Amino acid sequence: MKGSLTTKEKVAVLLLNLGAEAAGEVLQNFGEGEIAEIGEIIGRMRNIDEETSTKVLNEFVGQYDSWRDSEQIIDVIKDHRPNIMPFMYFKNLITDEIMSIIAGEHPQMISLVLSYLDPKQSAEIVALMPEETRCDIINRMATSSSPPIQIIKQIDELLEAKVLSLGDRLDTPNERKFRTIAEILNKADSMTEKTIMQRIKEENPEIAKEIKTLMFVFEDVAIVDDKALRKVLSETNSTTIAMCMKTASNQVREKIYRNMSKRMGDMVKEEQELLGPKPLSEVEAAQKEIVDRLSTMEAEGETVRGSGSDSGPLV
Repeated sequence: MKGSLTTKEKVAVLLLNLGAEAAGEVLQNFGEGEIAEIGEIIGRMRNIDEETSTKVLNEFVGQYDSWRDSEQIIDVIKDHRPNIMPFMYFKNLITDEIMSIIAGEHPQMISLVLSYLDPKQSAEIVALMPEETRCDIINRMATSSSPPIQIIKQIDELLEAKVLSLGDRLDTPNERKFRTIAEILNKADSMTEKTIMQRIKEENPEIAKEIKTLMFVFEDVAIVDDKALRKVLSETNSTTIAMCMKTASNQVREKIYRNMSKRMGDMVKEEQELLGPKPLSEVEAAQKEIVDRLSTMEAEGETVRGSGSDSGPLV
């Protein structure tokens, strides 16, 4: 063979010189795609001159006295084997979906996966982890060496099976698009939200219905998980809560009062009596403050939307 050889061609030459038995042991450490590609290269190699073989073998053998030992050969060619691209099925998933798949896995496995993903994607995933977990994962990424290719392949197949098992539970492209629109509108002022939703409703009522289902509006407080609502109410001052109540339905009012202590409920009722008439824009701004906090909690992975079940008043 004339001219310089690619890395894969060098591996092919090496395997041809090892003989079938040793070459078979070495190939067990490669992925299926790599084996197919190297096999195709070997198939194209009709005649390999002695000079080429000697040059390639010398490059791989180096300091090893007994290069025919398969374990030594594997060690030698680690830096020469073709690159693999595992976990490619994560590329088109959103961060929350990836988090649900790797949740509960060993930190070492998670650090391996993140080291192969797009840096931006990995950064978004790590940002959602608790601080202690985040530090552990990043430290493992920085200090751990890559495991044998066969182990990577096994992990790749394991996680791919988890992705496939989730099936219909993963968002479709349209659902992701509608969820993004819903999140944008949740953060917009009420007038902008109403204008955009009306326009969408006029042009495509079905799409408007899908987006509305994904949006968080103040009346959704009626079906918010009690624990989540209590957390938000405990972080909100009584004046804001009283303002929210001005246009709230009886169902929402009852839900809010059920999830406050008697003392807090009395304070809110007193605030309501003192408020007097207020502009609708101020009431909607107060309601939006509650909605924004609930939306943020949901985006961070907390359970927010529930059945609205009553677990009894606080005392």
